[in-house]
Amino acid sequence: MAVETKPALDAVAYFEAKLAFEIGPVELKMGLERGDKYQILDLRTADLFGKGHVPSAHHVLFENLDAKLEHLDKDVITVVYCYDVLCHLSAKAALQLAKKGYKVRELAGGWDGWVERKFAVEGEATKSSCGSSCG
Repeated sequence: MAVETKPALDAVAYFEAKLAFEIGPVELKMGLERGDKYQILDLRTADLFGKGHVPSAHHVLFENLDAKLEHLDKDVITVVYCYDVLCHLSAKAALQLAKKGYKVRELAGGWDGWVERKFAVEGEATKSSCGSSCG
């Protein structure tokens, strides 16, 4: 069975959009080190957030996101993340935020993408990284 390909123009539009609305762990780390301003939202459980999270992240359950909007600045890039590359909570949150006019980016790879690179974390896991298997 032959693989059907889309026109190159579709690929260009897809990858331009992907790059515009995702941020990689290295890019986020470098931005934080430069002092770039982000609002970072961790959508994992409160227990896992307490064990470790991206520095300066705030815990928000997806089902409570609307209630937290009044605390977010629409002029600052909001970075959302959840467990790993297969988790769709961050994509759902990003869509919800974008529909309401927020500048939003999804952290590619989620929490696991961050800790796999052994980047600094805040919380109980400041000395170790355990990815989505924490708990």
